[in-house]
Amino acid sequence: MKRTLLYIAFAAVLGCMASCDVIGEDERYIQEDAKDSGERVQRVLAEEFTGRMCVNCPEGAEVIHNIQDAFGDRVIVIGIHAGMFAMPVGVFADMDLRTPEGDVYNTAFPYEGNPAAMFNRSTNDGRIVSTNKDAWLTIADKELAKEPLCELTPTCQYDAATRTLSITTEVEAWKNMPADLRLQVQLTEDGIVGAQTTPTGINYEYVHNHVFRTAVNGTWGETMASLLEGETKTYKHTIVLKDGWVAENCNIVVFAYENATKQVLQCNECPVVASAEE
Repeated sequence: MKRTLLYIAFAAVLGCMASCDVIGEDERYIQEDAKDSGERVQRVLAEEFTGRMCVNCPEGAEVIHNIQDAFGDRVIVIGIHAGMFAMPVGVFADMDLRTPEGDVYNTAFPYEGNPAAMFNRSTNDGRIVSTNKDAWLTIADKELAKEPLCELTPTCQYDAATRTLSITTEVEAWKNMPADLRLQVQLTEDGIVGAQTTPTGINYEYVHNHVFRTAVNGTWGETMASLLEGETKTYKHTIVLKDGWVAENCNIVVFAYENATKQVLQCNECPVVASAEE
């Protein structure tokens, strides 16, 4: 029943984009975030390959935003600026959102055309990266329907004076965890304003969200302990935020994935600086 409501919610969002029909109060979906439900939940990691010169990428970002609106905090988003559309040239020379790790991911997960995104790095129609944005909701929903293997709980402690961020990630096994898993800790930033090519021209006030900034524990993360059901393990990491990164707009994303296939099994995130409501 809940999954049906999510589809209705997403359809309502798309419908509102095309018309101005009013949705009655009894037809509206009330979002319930995973952190408030107390249930064991599976999350999905949406990694979008993007660039400021990519004319179709804003439409892809909007689709992912709508999926996130429908499923709440069960959808974790990373925007990887890489490839020829991310080059800082001309009016885009004011800032470079590319990263060395992002360039590696862009090569490791090949695709043709944009928008392009991965959902838990699962294979769909023979490809890990999907360039069919109309299929993204179905792919995300399929991943969210899976039974979760574990829980990842990241917490952040930020020292504004030194710009030092301490990250603690607790892993709790909900099933016996297989060997050859890896833990990845990444940092993203929201609210970056800069020029973006769109179907109607260049938007100089475009807001770039979920921008991948760095991989805290290396490009491919680190080996995870193979825990038995009910066991826990804590991982600790530290990073100094670079000048220009706005701590209040940054998030830490953690995810566990299979080393052989690179498929993501669980993910989560936490803000670098907790809001007053948290």
